[in-house]
Amino acid sequence: MPEKKHKGTAKHLGSRLRQWRKTIPMKSYELAKLIKISQGSLSDIENEKSLPSADTIAKLYQFSNLNIVWLLTGKGPMTRDESASTQEEGMVNSMLEQYGEDQKLREVIEKVVRIYKKGGLEKRAHLIGFVNGADPGE
Repeated sequence: MPEKKHKGTAKHLGSRLRQWRKTIPMKSYELAKLIKISQGSLSDIENEKSLPSADTIAKLYQFSNLNIVWLLTGKGPMTRDESASTQEEGMVNSMLEQYGEDQKLREVIEKVVRIYKKGGLEKRAHLIGFVNGADPGE
């Protein structure tokens, strides 16, 4: 049975994903675990036997600095520019203003943002898991 070939911009998505993963560097089983898919599914994506689901692409965006536009099209930089996060910083500063003079809360927010931005994939995943588990809801 002939292998399914993808057309258009997704044609080389799998090879781009593998190329990015090797720059981290991260083993395929580590990335699969991080984005909550099986190693076989990741292998199929990287070997261009299948395309990732929207959920998988969203998790790649959430848990890494991979530039999804580059992944999908091959255009632009491979990774998102972490220094171009002035919009993020503006949102954090706005959040800090809402909580006023609570210095402890301000320090926690700043620390969470720092861990998320500079802590690497594993620390980011741990942080997200912890916050989701600790969230009492509204």
